[in-house]
Amino acid sequence: MTQRIIYWFRNDLRLNDNEAFFKAAQASQQIIPVYVFDPRLFDQTKLGFARTGALRGAHIIQTVKQLRNDLRACGSDLLIRIGHPETIINQLAEKFQVSYVYTSKKIGPKETRIESSLSKNLKSGNIDIKLPWIDTLIPVTSLPFSIAKLPPSFEQYLETIQHFTIEDQLIPRPTNLDTNLEYEAGILPSLPQLGIDPSSISAEPLNSTLEGGEATANQQLEEFVKDLTEGIYDHSQDPITDSNLSIWLSIGCLSPRQIYHKLLHIDDSVSKKSTCIVNLHLRDYSQFTLLKYGPRLFKPSGIKHQFEIKWENDIKLFEDWKIGQTENPEVNAIMKKLNKSGYPSIQERYQAAYYLVDELHIDWTWGATYFESRVMDYDVAISWGRWNEVARVGNI
Repeated sequence: MTQRIIYWFRNDLRLNDNEAFFKAAQASQQIIPVYVFDPRLFDQTKLGFARTGALRGAHIIQTVKQLRNDLRACGSDLLIRIGHPETIINQLAEKFQVSYVYTSKKIGPKETRIESSLSKNLKSGNIDIKLPWIDTLIPVTSLPFSIAKLPPSFEQYLETIQHFTIEDQLIPRPTNLDTNLEYEAGILPSLPQLGIDPSSISAEPLNSTLEGGEATANQQLEEFVKDLTEGIYDHSQDPITDSNLSIWLSIGCLSPRQIYHKLLHIDDSVSKKSTCIVNLHLRDYSQFTLLKYGPRLFKPSGIKHQFEIKWENDIKLFEDWKIGQTENPEVNAIMKKLNKSGYPSIQERYQAAYYLVDELHIDWTWGATYFESRVMDYDVAISWGRWNEVARVGNI
C-alpha cells in the first residue's frame, strides 16, 4: 500500500459513489484531500463578463465548504488554496512527499492542458498522477467502440449501447480518511477574493441553490423521485434539468449512477422514468462527443465544420439579448430569469438560444459563453453541445 496520496477534488464534490476518491483512499495509508480555486475560471471573457458568474461562484464556494465539513466529520480535512492547480498541487506533493496524485479525468481542452502541465511538473519529483474516469454513466473504457468510432448521432449511439448492463452497485464513501498530518488547511475564499462582485446577485436565488453540499443534493434527489412519481414532470422533455437536479450533477454532488440507481427502483409505470434514463445517456453522449472532437466544439463552425455560415458580431444586439431588451417579450422574460436565478427551464433555454441564432444571427459562441457564465448547472460538454445543436453545426 502506498504511504501518502493527494486527492485533488474538481467537479466531483462528494464522498459517496466517487470511484476516483475511493481508489485513492484504498491505495493509501494517508490521503490528503485538496481543492484549488483557479482564478482563470473567474476571469473576464473577451465579451466583458466573468467566465463564472456570481450565482454559480457562490454555489461552488458553499459546496466546497460543505465538502470540508463532511471530511472533517470523517476525521480528515480539505486543504483549500487559490491559484493555478498545476503549480499548487505539485508544490503540495513535494512538501508532503506523496507517492501519487489522484484526480478524476476531465475532457475539456482547458482541463486537459492543466492535467498535462501538472503531470509534467510532478514527473520532476518522480510522482505519478492517476486519472480515473468517473463522469459518465458508462465508463469510456467500457464502450463497445473506440471514441474515434463514436456513432454520428445520439439515436445511433442509443442503439449501440441498448444491451449494455450498467453497474447498479454504488461505491461507499471511504472509511480510512484520517490524514494524521499537520498542515495549514487554508481559508475558504469570498466572492471578491475570486474577482466576483457579490452585488451582481440581484435577487433571492432559486430554491436555496446556494446551500450546496452532498446532503442537500441527496435531498433534492429524493424530492425529484417523489415529484416524478406524482407526475410533476409529465410534460418535460428533460426532467433532470427542469427539476434543478442537473445543478448537483454538474458540480459532482451527485453521480449519474446515483440518479440511475434511484430511477431503477421506482415503478415502471412512472411516465417519465424512461425519459430520464435517456437524458442520462444523452449526457454521456455529450461527454464522448467532446472527447472525440475537442476544440471543434467551441469554434463558430462547430463539430460539422460549417465554415460557410456567416455570423454577425453586433455587440448592441447581443447586449440587448443579454439583459432582456429585445423585440421579443418572451425571450426578454427568459433572459431576465437567467440573470436573476441562473435557472431557466430547458425549453426556455432553447427558445432564447434559437432567437439569438435565427432572429439576430449573432455568433452562437457568444451566447454559449454567456450561458457558461450564468447557468447554475453549467457543464462544458452539455452546454456547448446544445449550442452546437441550436446553431446546426453539431451532431445532437
